[in-house]
Amino acid sequence: MTGGRFDFDDGGTYCGGWEEGKAHGQGVCTGPKGQGEYSGSWSNGFEVVGVYTWPSGNVFQGYWAQGKRHGLGVENKGRWIYRGEWTHGFKGRYGVRQSLNTPARYEGTWSSGLQDGYGVETYGDGGERGAPPVGTWLLTPEQNYRPAGRQTAGIMTDAQ
Repeated sequence: MTGGRFDFDDGGTYCGGWEEGKAHGQGVCTGPKGQGEYSGSWSNGFEVVGVYTWPSGNVFQGYWAQGKRHGLGVENKGRWIYRGEWTHGFKGRYGVRQSLNTPARYEGTWSSGLQDGYGVETYGDGGERGAPPVGTWLLTPEQNYRPAGRQTAGIMTDAQ
């Protein structure tokens, strides 16, 4: 394995290990004009585990596969933090998304980046909806989530 610096035509750079002409080992890659930075492990030109920082200041720390977030990771995005699993670039299977400023949070299952399945949502005022195992969430055609069932004294009941 060799190492060094490579300057891309678009202004981005890569500093770190190389193997067979691809980023491999430890390295840092910056996008053109400071558009993001990834620092961490590489394998055959793809990110493996590390930290990506967007120009907005949003940060993801965790695992990658084939250029997408995949596996366990933590995303800090604005006033929200998500800790959990990622699948092919999306929040997936199970995780917790919570506000940094209020008690608002969702803990439960996810699909394609959206709340889907069983989970508990706590609102900014501390109220809850969807206590497991009763609460479920469904994807709607508008690619959003909605409670599945009817509200009964703060707990979602099975869908009718």
